[in-house]
Amino acid sequence: MSGGRFDFDDGGAYCGGWEGGKAHGHGICTGPKGQGEYSGSWNYGFEVVGIYTWPSGNTYEGYWSQGKRHGLGIETKGHWVYKGEWTHGFKGRYGVRQSMTSGAKYEGTWQSGLQDGYGTETYADGGTYQGQFANGIREGYGVRQSVPYGMAAVVRNPLRTSLTSLRSEHSNGTLAQHDAMSTSPDNIVSPTITRGGFALSLYADAEALKGQKKGLFRRGSLLGKLKKSDSKTSLSSQRSKLSFLKSISSGASDAASTVSFGDGAEPEEFPPVEADIDATTTESYMGEWKKDKRSGFGISERSSGLKYEGEWLDNLRHGYGCTTFPDGTKEEGKYRNNVFIKGMKKRVIPIKSAKIRQKVDRSIEGAQRAAAIARQKSEIAASR
Repeated sequence: MSGGRFDFDDGGAYCGGWEGGKAHGHGICTGPKGQGEYSGSWNYGFEVVGIYTWPSGNTYEGYWSQGKRHGLGIETKGHWVYKGEWTHGFKGRYGVRQSMTSGAKYEGTWQSGLQDGYGTETYADGGTYQGQFANGIREGYGVRQSVPYGMAAVVRNPLRTSLTSLRSEHSNGTLAQHDAMSTSPDNIVSPTITRGGFALSLYADAEALKGQKKGLFRRGSLLGKLKKSDSKTSLSSQRSKLSFLKSISSGASDAASTVSFGDGAEPEEFPPVEADIDATTTESYMGEWKKDKRSGFGISERSSGLKYEGEWLDNLRHGYGCTTFPDGTKEEGKYRNNVFIKGMKKRVIPIKSAKIRQKVDRSIEGAQRAAAIARQKSEIAASR
């Protein structure tokens, strides 16, 4: 085996061992104008184990096979670090990806470079999701646990760059909590400000319901027979800016003063943040996930006593279910896009339809089954 320095026509160079006209042994190869470098061992022209540095400053240190990252390795890309297994150039089967700036982290199984199987995702504010993933998003059954409300990330949907913390390769800046109160051009507080991990709401998204009725339903149709019930979910829709500001500026909020999108934030399509939630309140969801959102059957519960058991669609109560309020009163019936449209308020009026009663009971049973499965999947994810 011979060695030396070899200069390429494109301006790159190789310095090291050489055999049979190919890099072999130990050597350093640099790209044109010195941009990009691999330093390590070679096997007849292919990298074996070493460190590759891209012109951007991103690095990979680990094993290779036939020109692709394969085996154990560490990738540093921007402010993200991945440590784990690689398969034919992709992350997987198992690894940990973590932000060096926010603490956001995913630990679990991977397939073709994406989260797939079982894993634990920790968000920048400390909230977690444990359960199933598919093709890089939450899919299947899992448990989402928030941090106390005063510490939960403040998120504004129009600025999101990814569905959850680990699905984006870039950051879109930061959003301070006081920035979450900035107004739109017409001087109205944005209606899409949310808190990470909080999907339940005392609000009713009446505007969304009106829009769907206008486009999809006619009076006199089957749904025309459903009378919209008075609901506790519609009593608190008019809250003052002062009350809202008071709620987000509590002393407990200091621990999460900024949110960096793509850096551990979990921007999701939830109802607007409501006012007057105690800063120590937490919320959990156990159940089904579809396309990265609460969809199917599940149970969401706050430490304050607010609880919903039933059907979900895109992070909203949708279908049959039961909402239990902190004072112990209940709504049981049908929801559409988070609006209670038909059923009963327990301790107020008797239920009039046995069919509704049966549908509510079936939904509650389905939610309880889904929650039990989600806990099992969460335990599997935590054990890996």
